[in-house]
Amino acid sequence: MMQNVHLAPEADEDDLYSGYNDYNPAFDTEDLENDVAFQQAARTSHGRRHSVTGKIPGTSSSRPLATGFGSKATLNSSMGRPVTGAIQDGVARPMTAVHAAGYTKAAMRGSSFDPLGQARGPAPPLEMQNSDSSEEKIRQLEKKVNELVEESCIANSCGDLKLALEKAKEAGRKERVLVRQREQIATPEDINLDLTYSVLFNLASQYAANEMYAEALNTYQVIVKNKMFSNGGRLKVNMGNIYLKQRNYSKAIKFYRMALDQIPSVHKEMRIKIMENIGVAFIKTGQYIDAISSFEHIMSMSPNLKAGFNLILCYYAIGNGEQMKKAFQKLIAVPSEVDYDDKYISPNDDPHTNLLIEAIKNDSLRQIELERKAMAEEYIMTAAKLIAPVIETSFAVGYDWCVEAVKASHYVELANDLEINKATTYLRQQDFNQALETLKMFEKKDSRLKSAAATNLSFLYYLICLPCIYQSGLTYKKLNRINEALDCFLKLHAILRNSAQVLHQIANMYLFLDYDKG
Repeated sequence: MMQNVHLAPEADEDDLYSGYNDYNPAFDTEDLENDVAFQQAARTSHGRRHSVTGKIPGTSSSRPLATGFGSKATLNSSMGRPVTGAIQDGVARPMTAVHAAGYTKAAMRGSSFDPLGQARGPAPPLEMQNSDSSEEKIRQLEKKVNELVEESCIANSCGDLKLALEKAKEAGRKERVLVRQREQIATPEDINLDLTYSVLFNLASQYAANEMYAEALNTYQVIVKNKMFSNGGRLKVNMGNIYLKQRNYSKAIKFYRMALDQIPSVHKEMRIKIMENIGVAFIKTGQYIDAISSFEHIMSMSPNLKAGFNLILCYYAIGNGEQMKKAFQKLIAVPSEVDYDDKYISPNDDPHTNLLIEAIKNDSLRQIELERKAMAEEYIMTAAKLIAPVIETSFAVGYDWCVEAVKASHYVELANDLEINKATTYLRQQDFNQALETLKMFEKKDSRLKSAAATNLSFLYYLICLPCIYQSGLTYKKLNRINEALDCFLKLHAILRNSAQVLHQIANMYLFLDYDKG
């Protein structure tokens, strides 16, 4: 088995690691402590190379520079010129590399270091602007126009419409003077278009606020026709509003539609408001089908209470009961966006929480919430009273459908209000039995309208008793009991002051009494 094993030769080949520890004795650091020359060089300057920087005249020595080899020769750069600091002809070469920092050549030595030039004293005063220059006059006039526009807006917000219009007119006059001066000294591109736009827009707004509609329309027309005002076409909405106030509904619709074409789809809220105005204008002109298309689009894109109520009015106008039901369901599906009284009820007896609730219970934001809530209730209640008699075979069935629809919506509290209105309608129709039955339902309910129902119920009982009193008076009259009959009719007269029948019976009773006395 060992016959195929070959051992490495010992003397025939070189050692692979030979010379690994060999090195130059000059780099041996182990015997530096015993090296006399190294220790002498470490303690003194023996063997060091002399500095190549020359001595500057005026120092302790003015010898020429010595090289590292001890020779006294002038140092030159590779280009043949003296190096920085070298002495040539008795003058040191200036340090030009740092000349910008404040250093000077040897002849200027002795001056103080002042890189910022502060020793020259304060800067001279600024030259006064020439107030007679054209640019300065234009600048001051432009400032005055801006001030007049601001004053006009402030006067309008304070309710002084006449002063606001006067300021707007004055701003318009000065702005025209400004444009003429600009055209004389500059190109038309330098005219301040933003200032011109704001002056014209404010003037048109003040005309409209003062009900000077013709002047307002002319001013808006100037803005709309000027192609330099990129967004001027949107002001056709304002022109449409003026035509709507003037009851020129066809032109109002025309300008609203042109404004709708100018406004991009990203301005969703603005487009919805314009479509609402278009729908209202169609209602005014009796074009209910076109109005329905506008309000249906609004209720599909951005439903709101006003558009839903107008949609119900349109379907009511054309007598479509099924569409009235669908429109009413869309109306009560609109979110209320108002928190009810739950957040104004303290969950505990924490005095800090109670104080906070008392502070916000009647603040301005709470008043806005109450106004929105009242508006929502008015829209829904009016719509229910309008469609209840026509959506079903009878008034009662239609009202019951509305009540059930409201109970399944966000406005569940209005269901009881509808029941009260139902009873009130029965009273107007003199259907006392149905009214009595409806009001008695509230006796079993623990609701905020229980007291109102009780009041109406007692009034109903009182109304039912009035015919009984009248019949009692007639009975006493037939029995020739004139005094008792007169008392009954006088009671009725205290309640029904303008009843002709009661006044006639009282007069008869006094005639009988006078006849008996005679």
